[in-house]
Amino acid sequence: MFLPEEMRMRRQTQNATGPASRRRIDTRFISDEPLVPYDKHIRRELGSLSAEVLRRISKLSGDALEDAATLANGYQETALIATYLDRPDEARLICHAALDAIAERAETNENPTILLLGLGPLLELARLDARLGRVDEALFVLEKLSGLLRGQGLSFGALTISASFWETIASGDDGPGRALASSIAVETLRALVASGRYEAALDASRVKFESDAMLEGIRREAHFVSLCRLGRAEEALLLAPLWATDDHPIRRAIFEHRHAEALAAFGDPIQAHAMAEENTRRMEARLGAGPATLFDIYLAARISRLSAMLGDPLAAELCRVCLPAATAMGDAPLVAELALRIVELDRRPDVRADALDALRAIATGSGYRIAAVERAVEREDGPLVPRSTRERAPSYPELFSRLLGFLPDALDFKQGSP
Repeated sequence: MFLPEEMRMRRQTQNATGPASRRRIDTRFISDEPLVPYDKHIRRELGSLSAEVLRRISKLSGDALEDAATLANGYQETALIATYLDRPDEARLICHAALDAIAERAETNENPTILLLGLGPLLELARLDARLGRVDEALFVLEKLSGLLRGQGLSFGALTISASFWETIASGDDGPGRALASSIAVETLRALVASGRYEAALDASRVKFESDAMLEGIRREAHFVSLCRLGRAEEALLLAPLWATDDHPIRRAIFEHRHAEALAAFGDPIQAHAMAEENTRRMEARLGAGPATLFDIYLAARISRLSAMLGDPLAAELCRVCLPAATAMGDAPLVAELALRIVELDRRPDVRADALDALRAIATGSGYRIAAVERAVEREDGPLVPRSTRERAPSYPELFSRLLGFLPDALDFKQGSP
């Protein structure tokens, strides 16, 4: 079954002609990463983040359900920290340990509601596997979670949720069933697109999310990206401007940019550049109208990326405008993207100096290891001194040990190591 706009689009594309249908496709211009701010979070400096998580799990309130929720969140955040520290095996181990801890607390307190807190770490495990390219494993986890929605219950590792218990608490708009269904749909789409399974993603993205603007945005992005990657130019170029007229401001802004990506990918760089310039003006107006949001900075970085790929010498100017706001927010990888583009394209000494200072701070103090950042800093300052994981996030070993009962299995965490 096709959506109404797809039916109109298919009728229009039967006789479609023009540059997009005749020229070679260049998918370098298409980014698979969704722009919709569904669950985007600020990727803070890892030392302070790990210290904060350690502080929270060390000061529990004594309330069984509240403490279990604090610990579940602590496991999830620690898994993310391990991922950012380039320790994916430890991240997966942390997710599995979370299920053990939650199941034990539910049994000890004789409170099965605590078991629901295990859904978060399971979804985090699916995201992690997808990022690592373990897509079949990610889809397996999501399929196990889908069993709850089909009335089959869930059994994964130490976590077991019976079908009867789920039925008693999942019904109604306020129950966890609706939220879980949405999360499964989003993570499935992300995993399929990230793994290049575009035909499957196209099929999965035909189900609309009428009542949730953000989820509908993710569906549309997955659908659009899949069409582009499959070379279905006419369909992509008709859907993108259609969705760019959306009443929802975030979805409209996303597809104003996605339309420009499609034009560039399908061989119309002049029109793509004109549209990118218009999107730049819109973004500058948004930034001038009030405080920038994380979404604003993400979108600005993507607009600048496309402009740079199209050869615009002023592509870095939008990055310069956004850099102070991104720095104040504290999202290190986003600051890195903006600063790198400035260093690459901007020839003003004072602007480049500010960007280089931002890159130095990321390379030496953020805890993240970003190869492009290190190369840029080393070109200016010479070789960087390698930093151990303990130096990148001093509280991480204690945090890991507090949650799992032993230190991370790495040489730089053995007794007496620096």
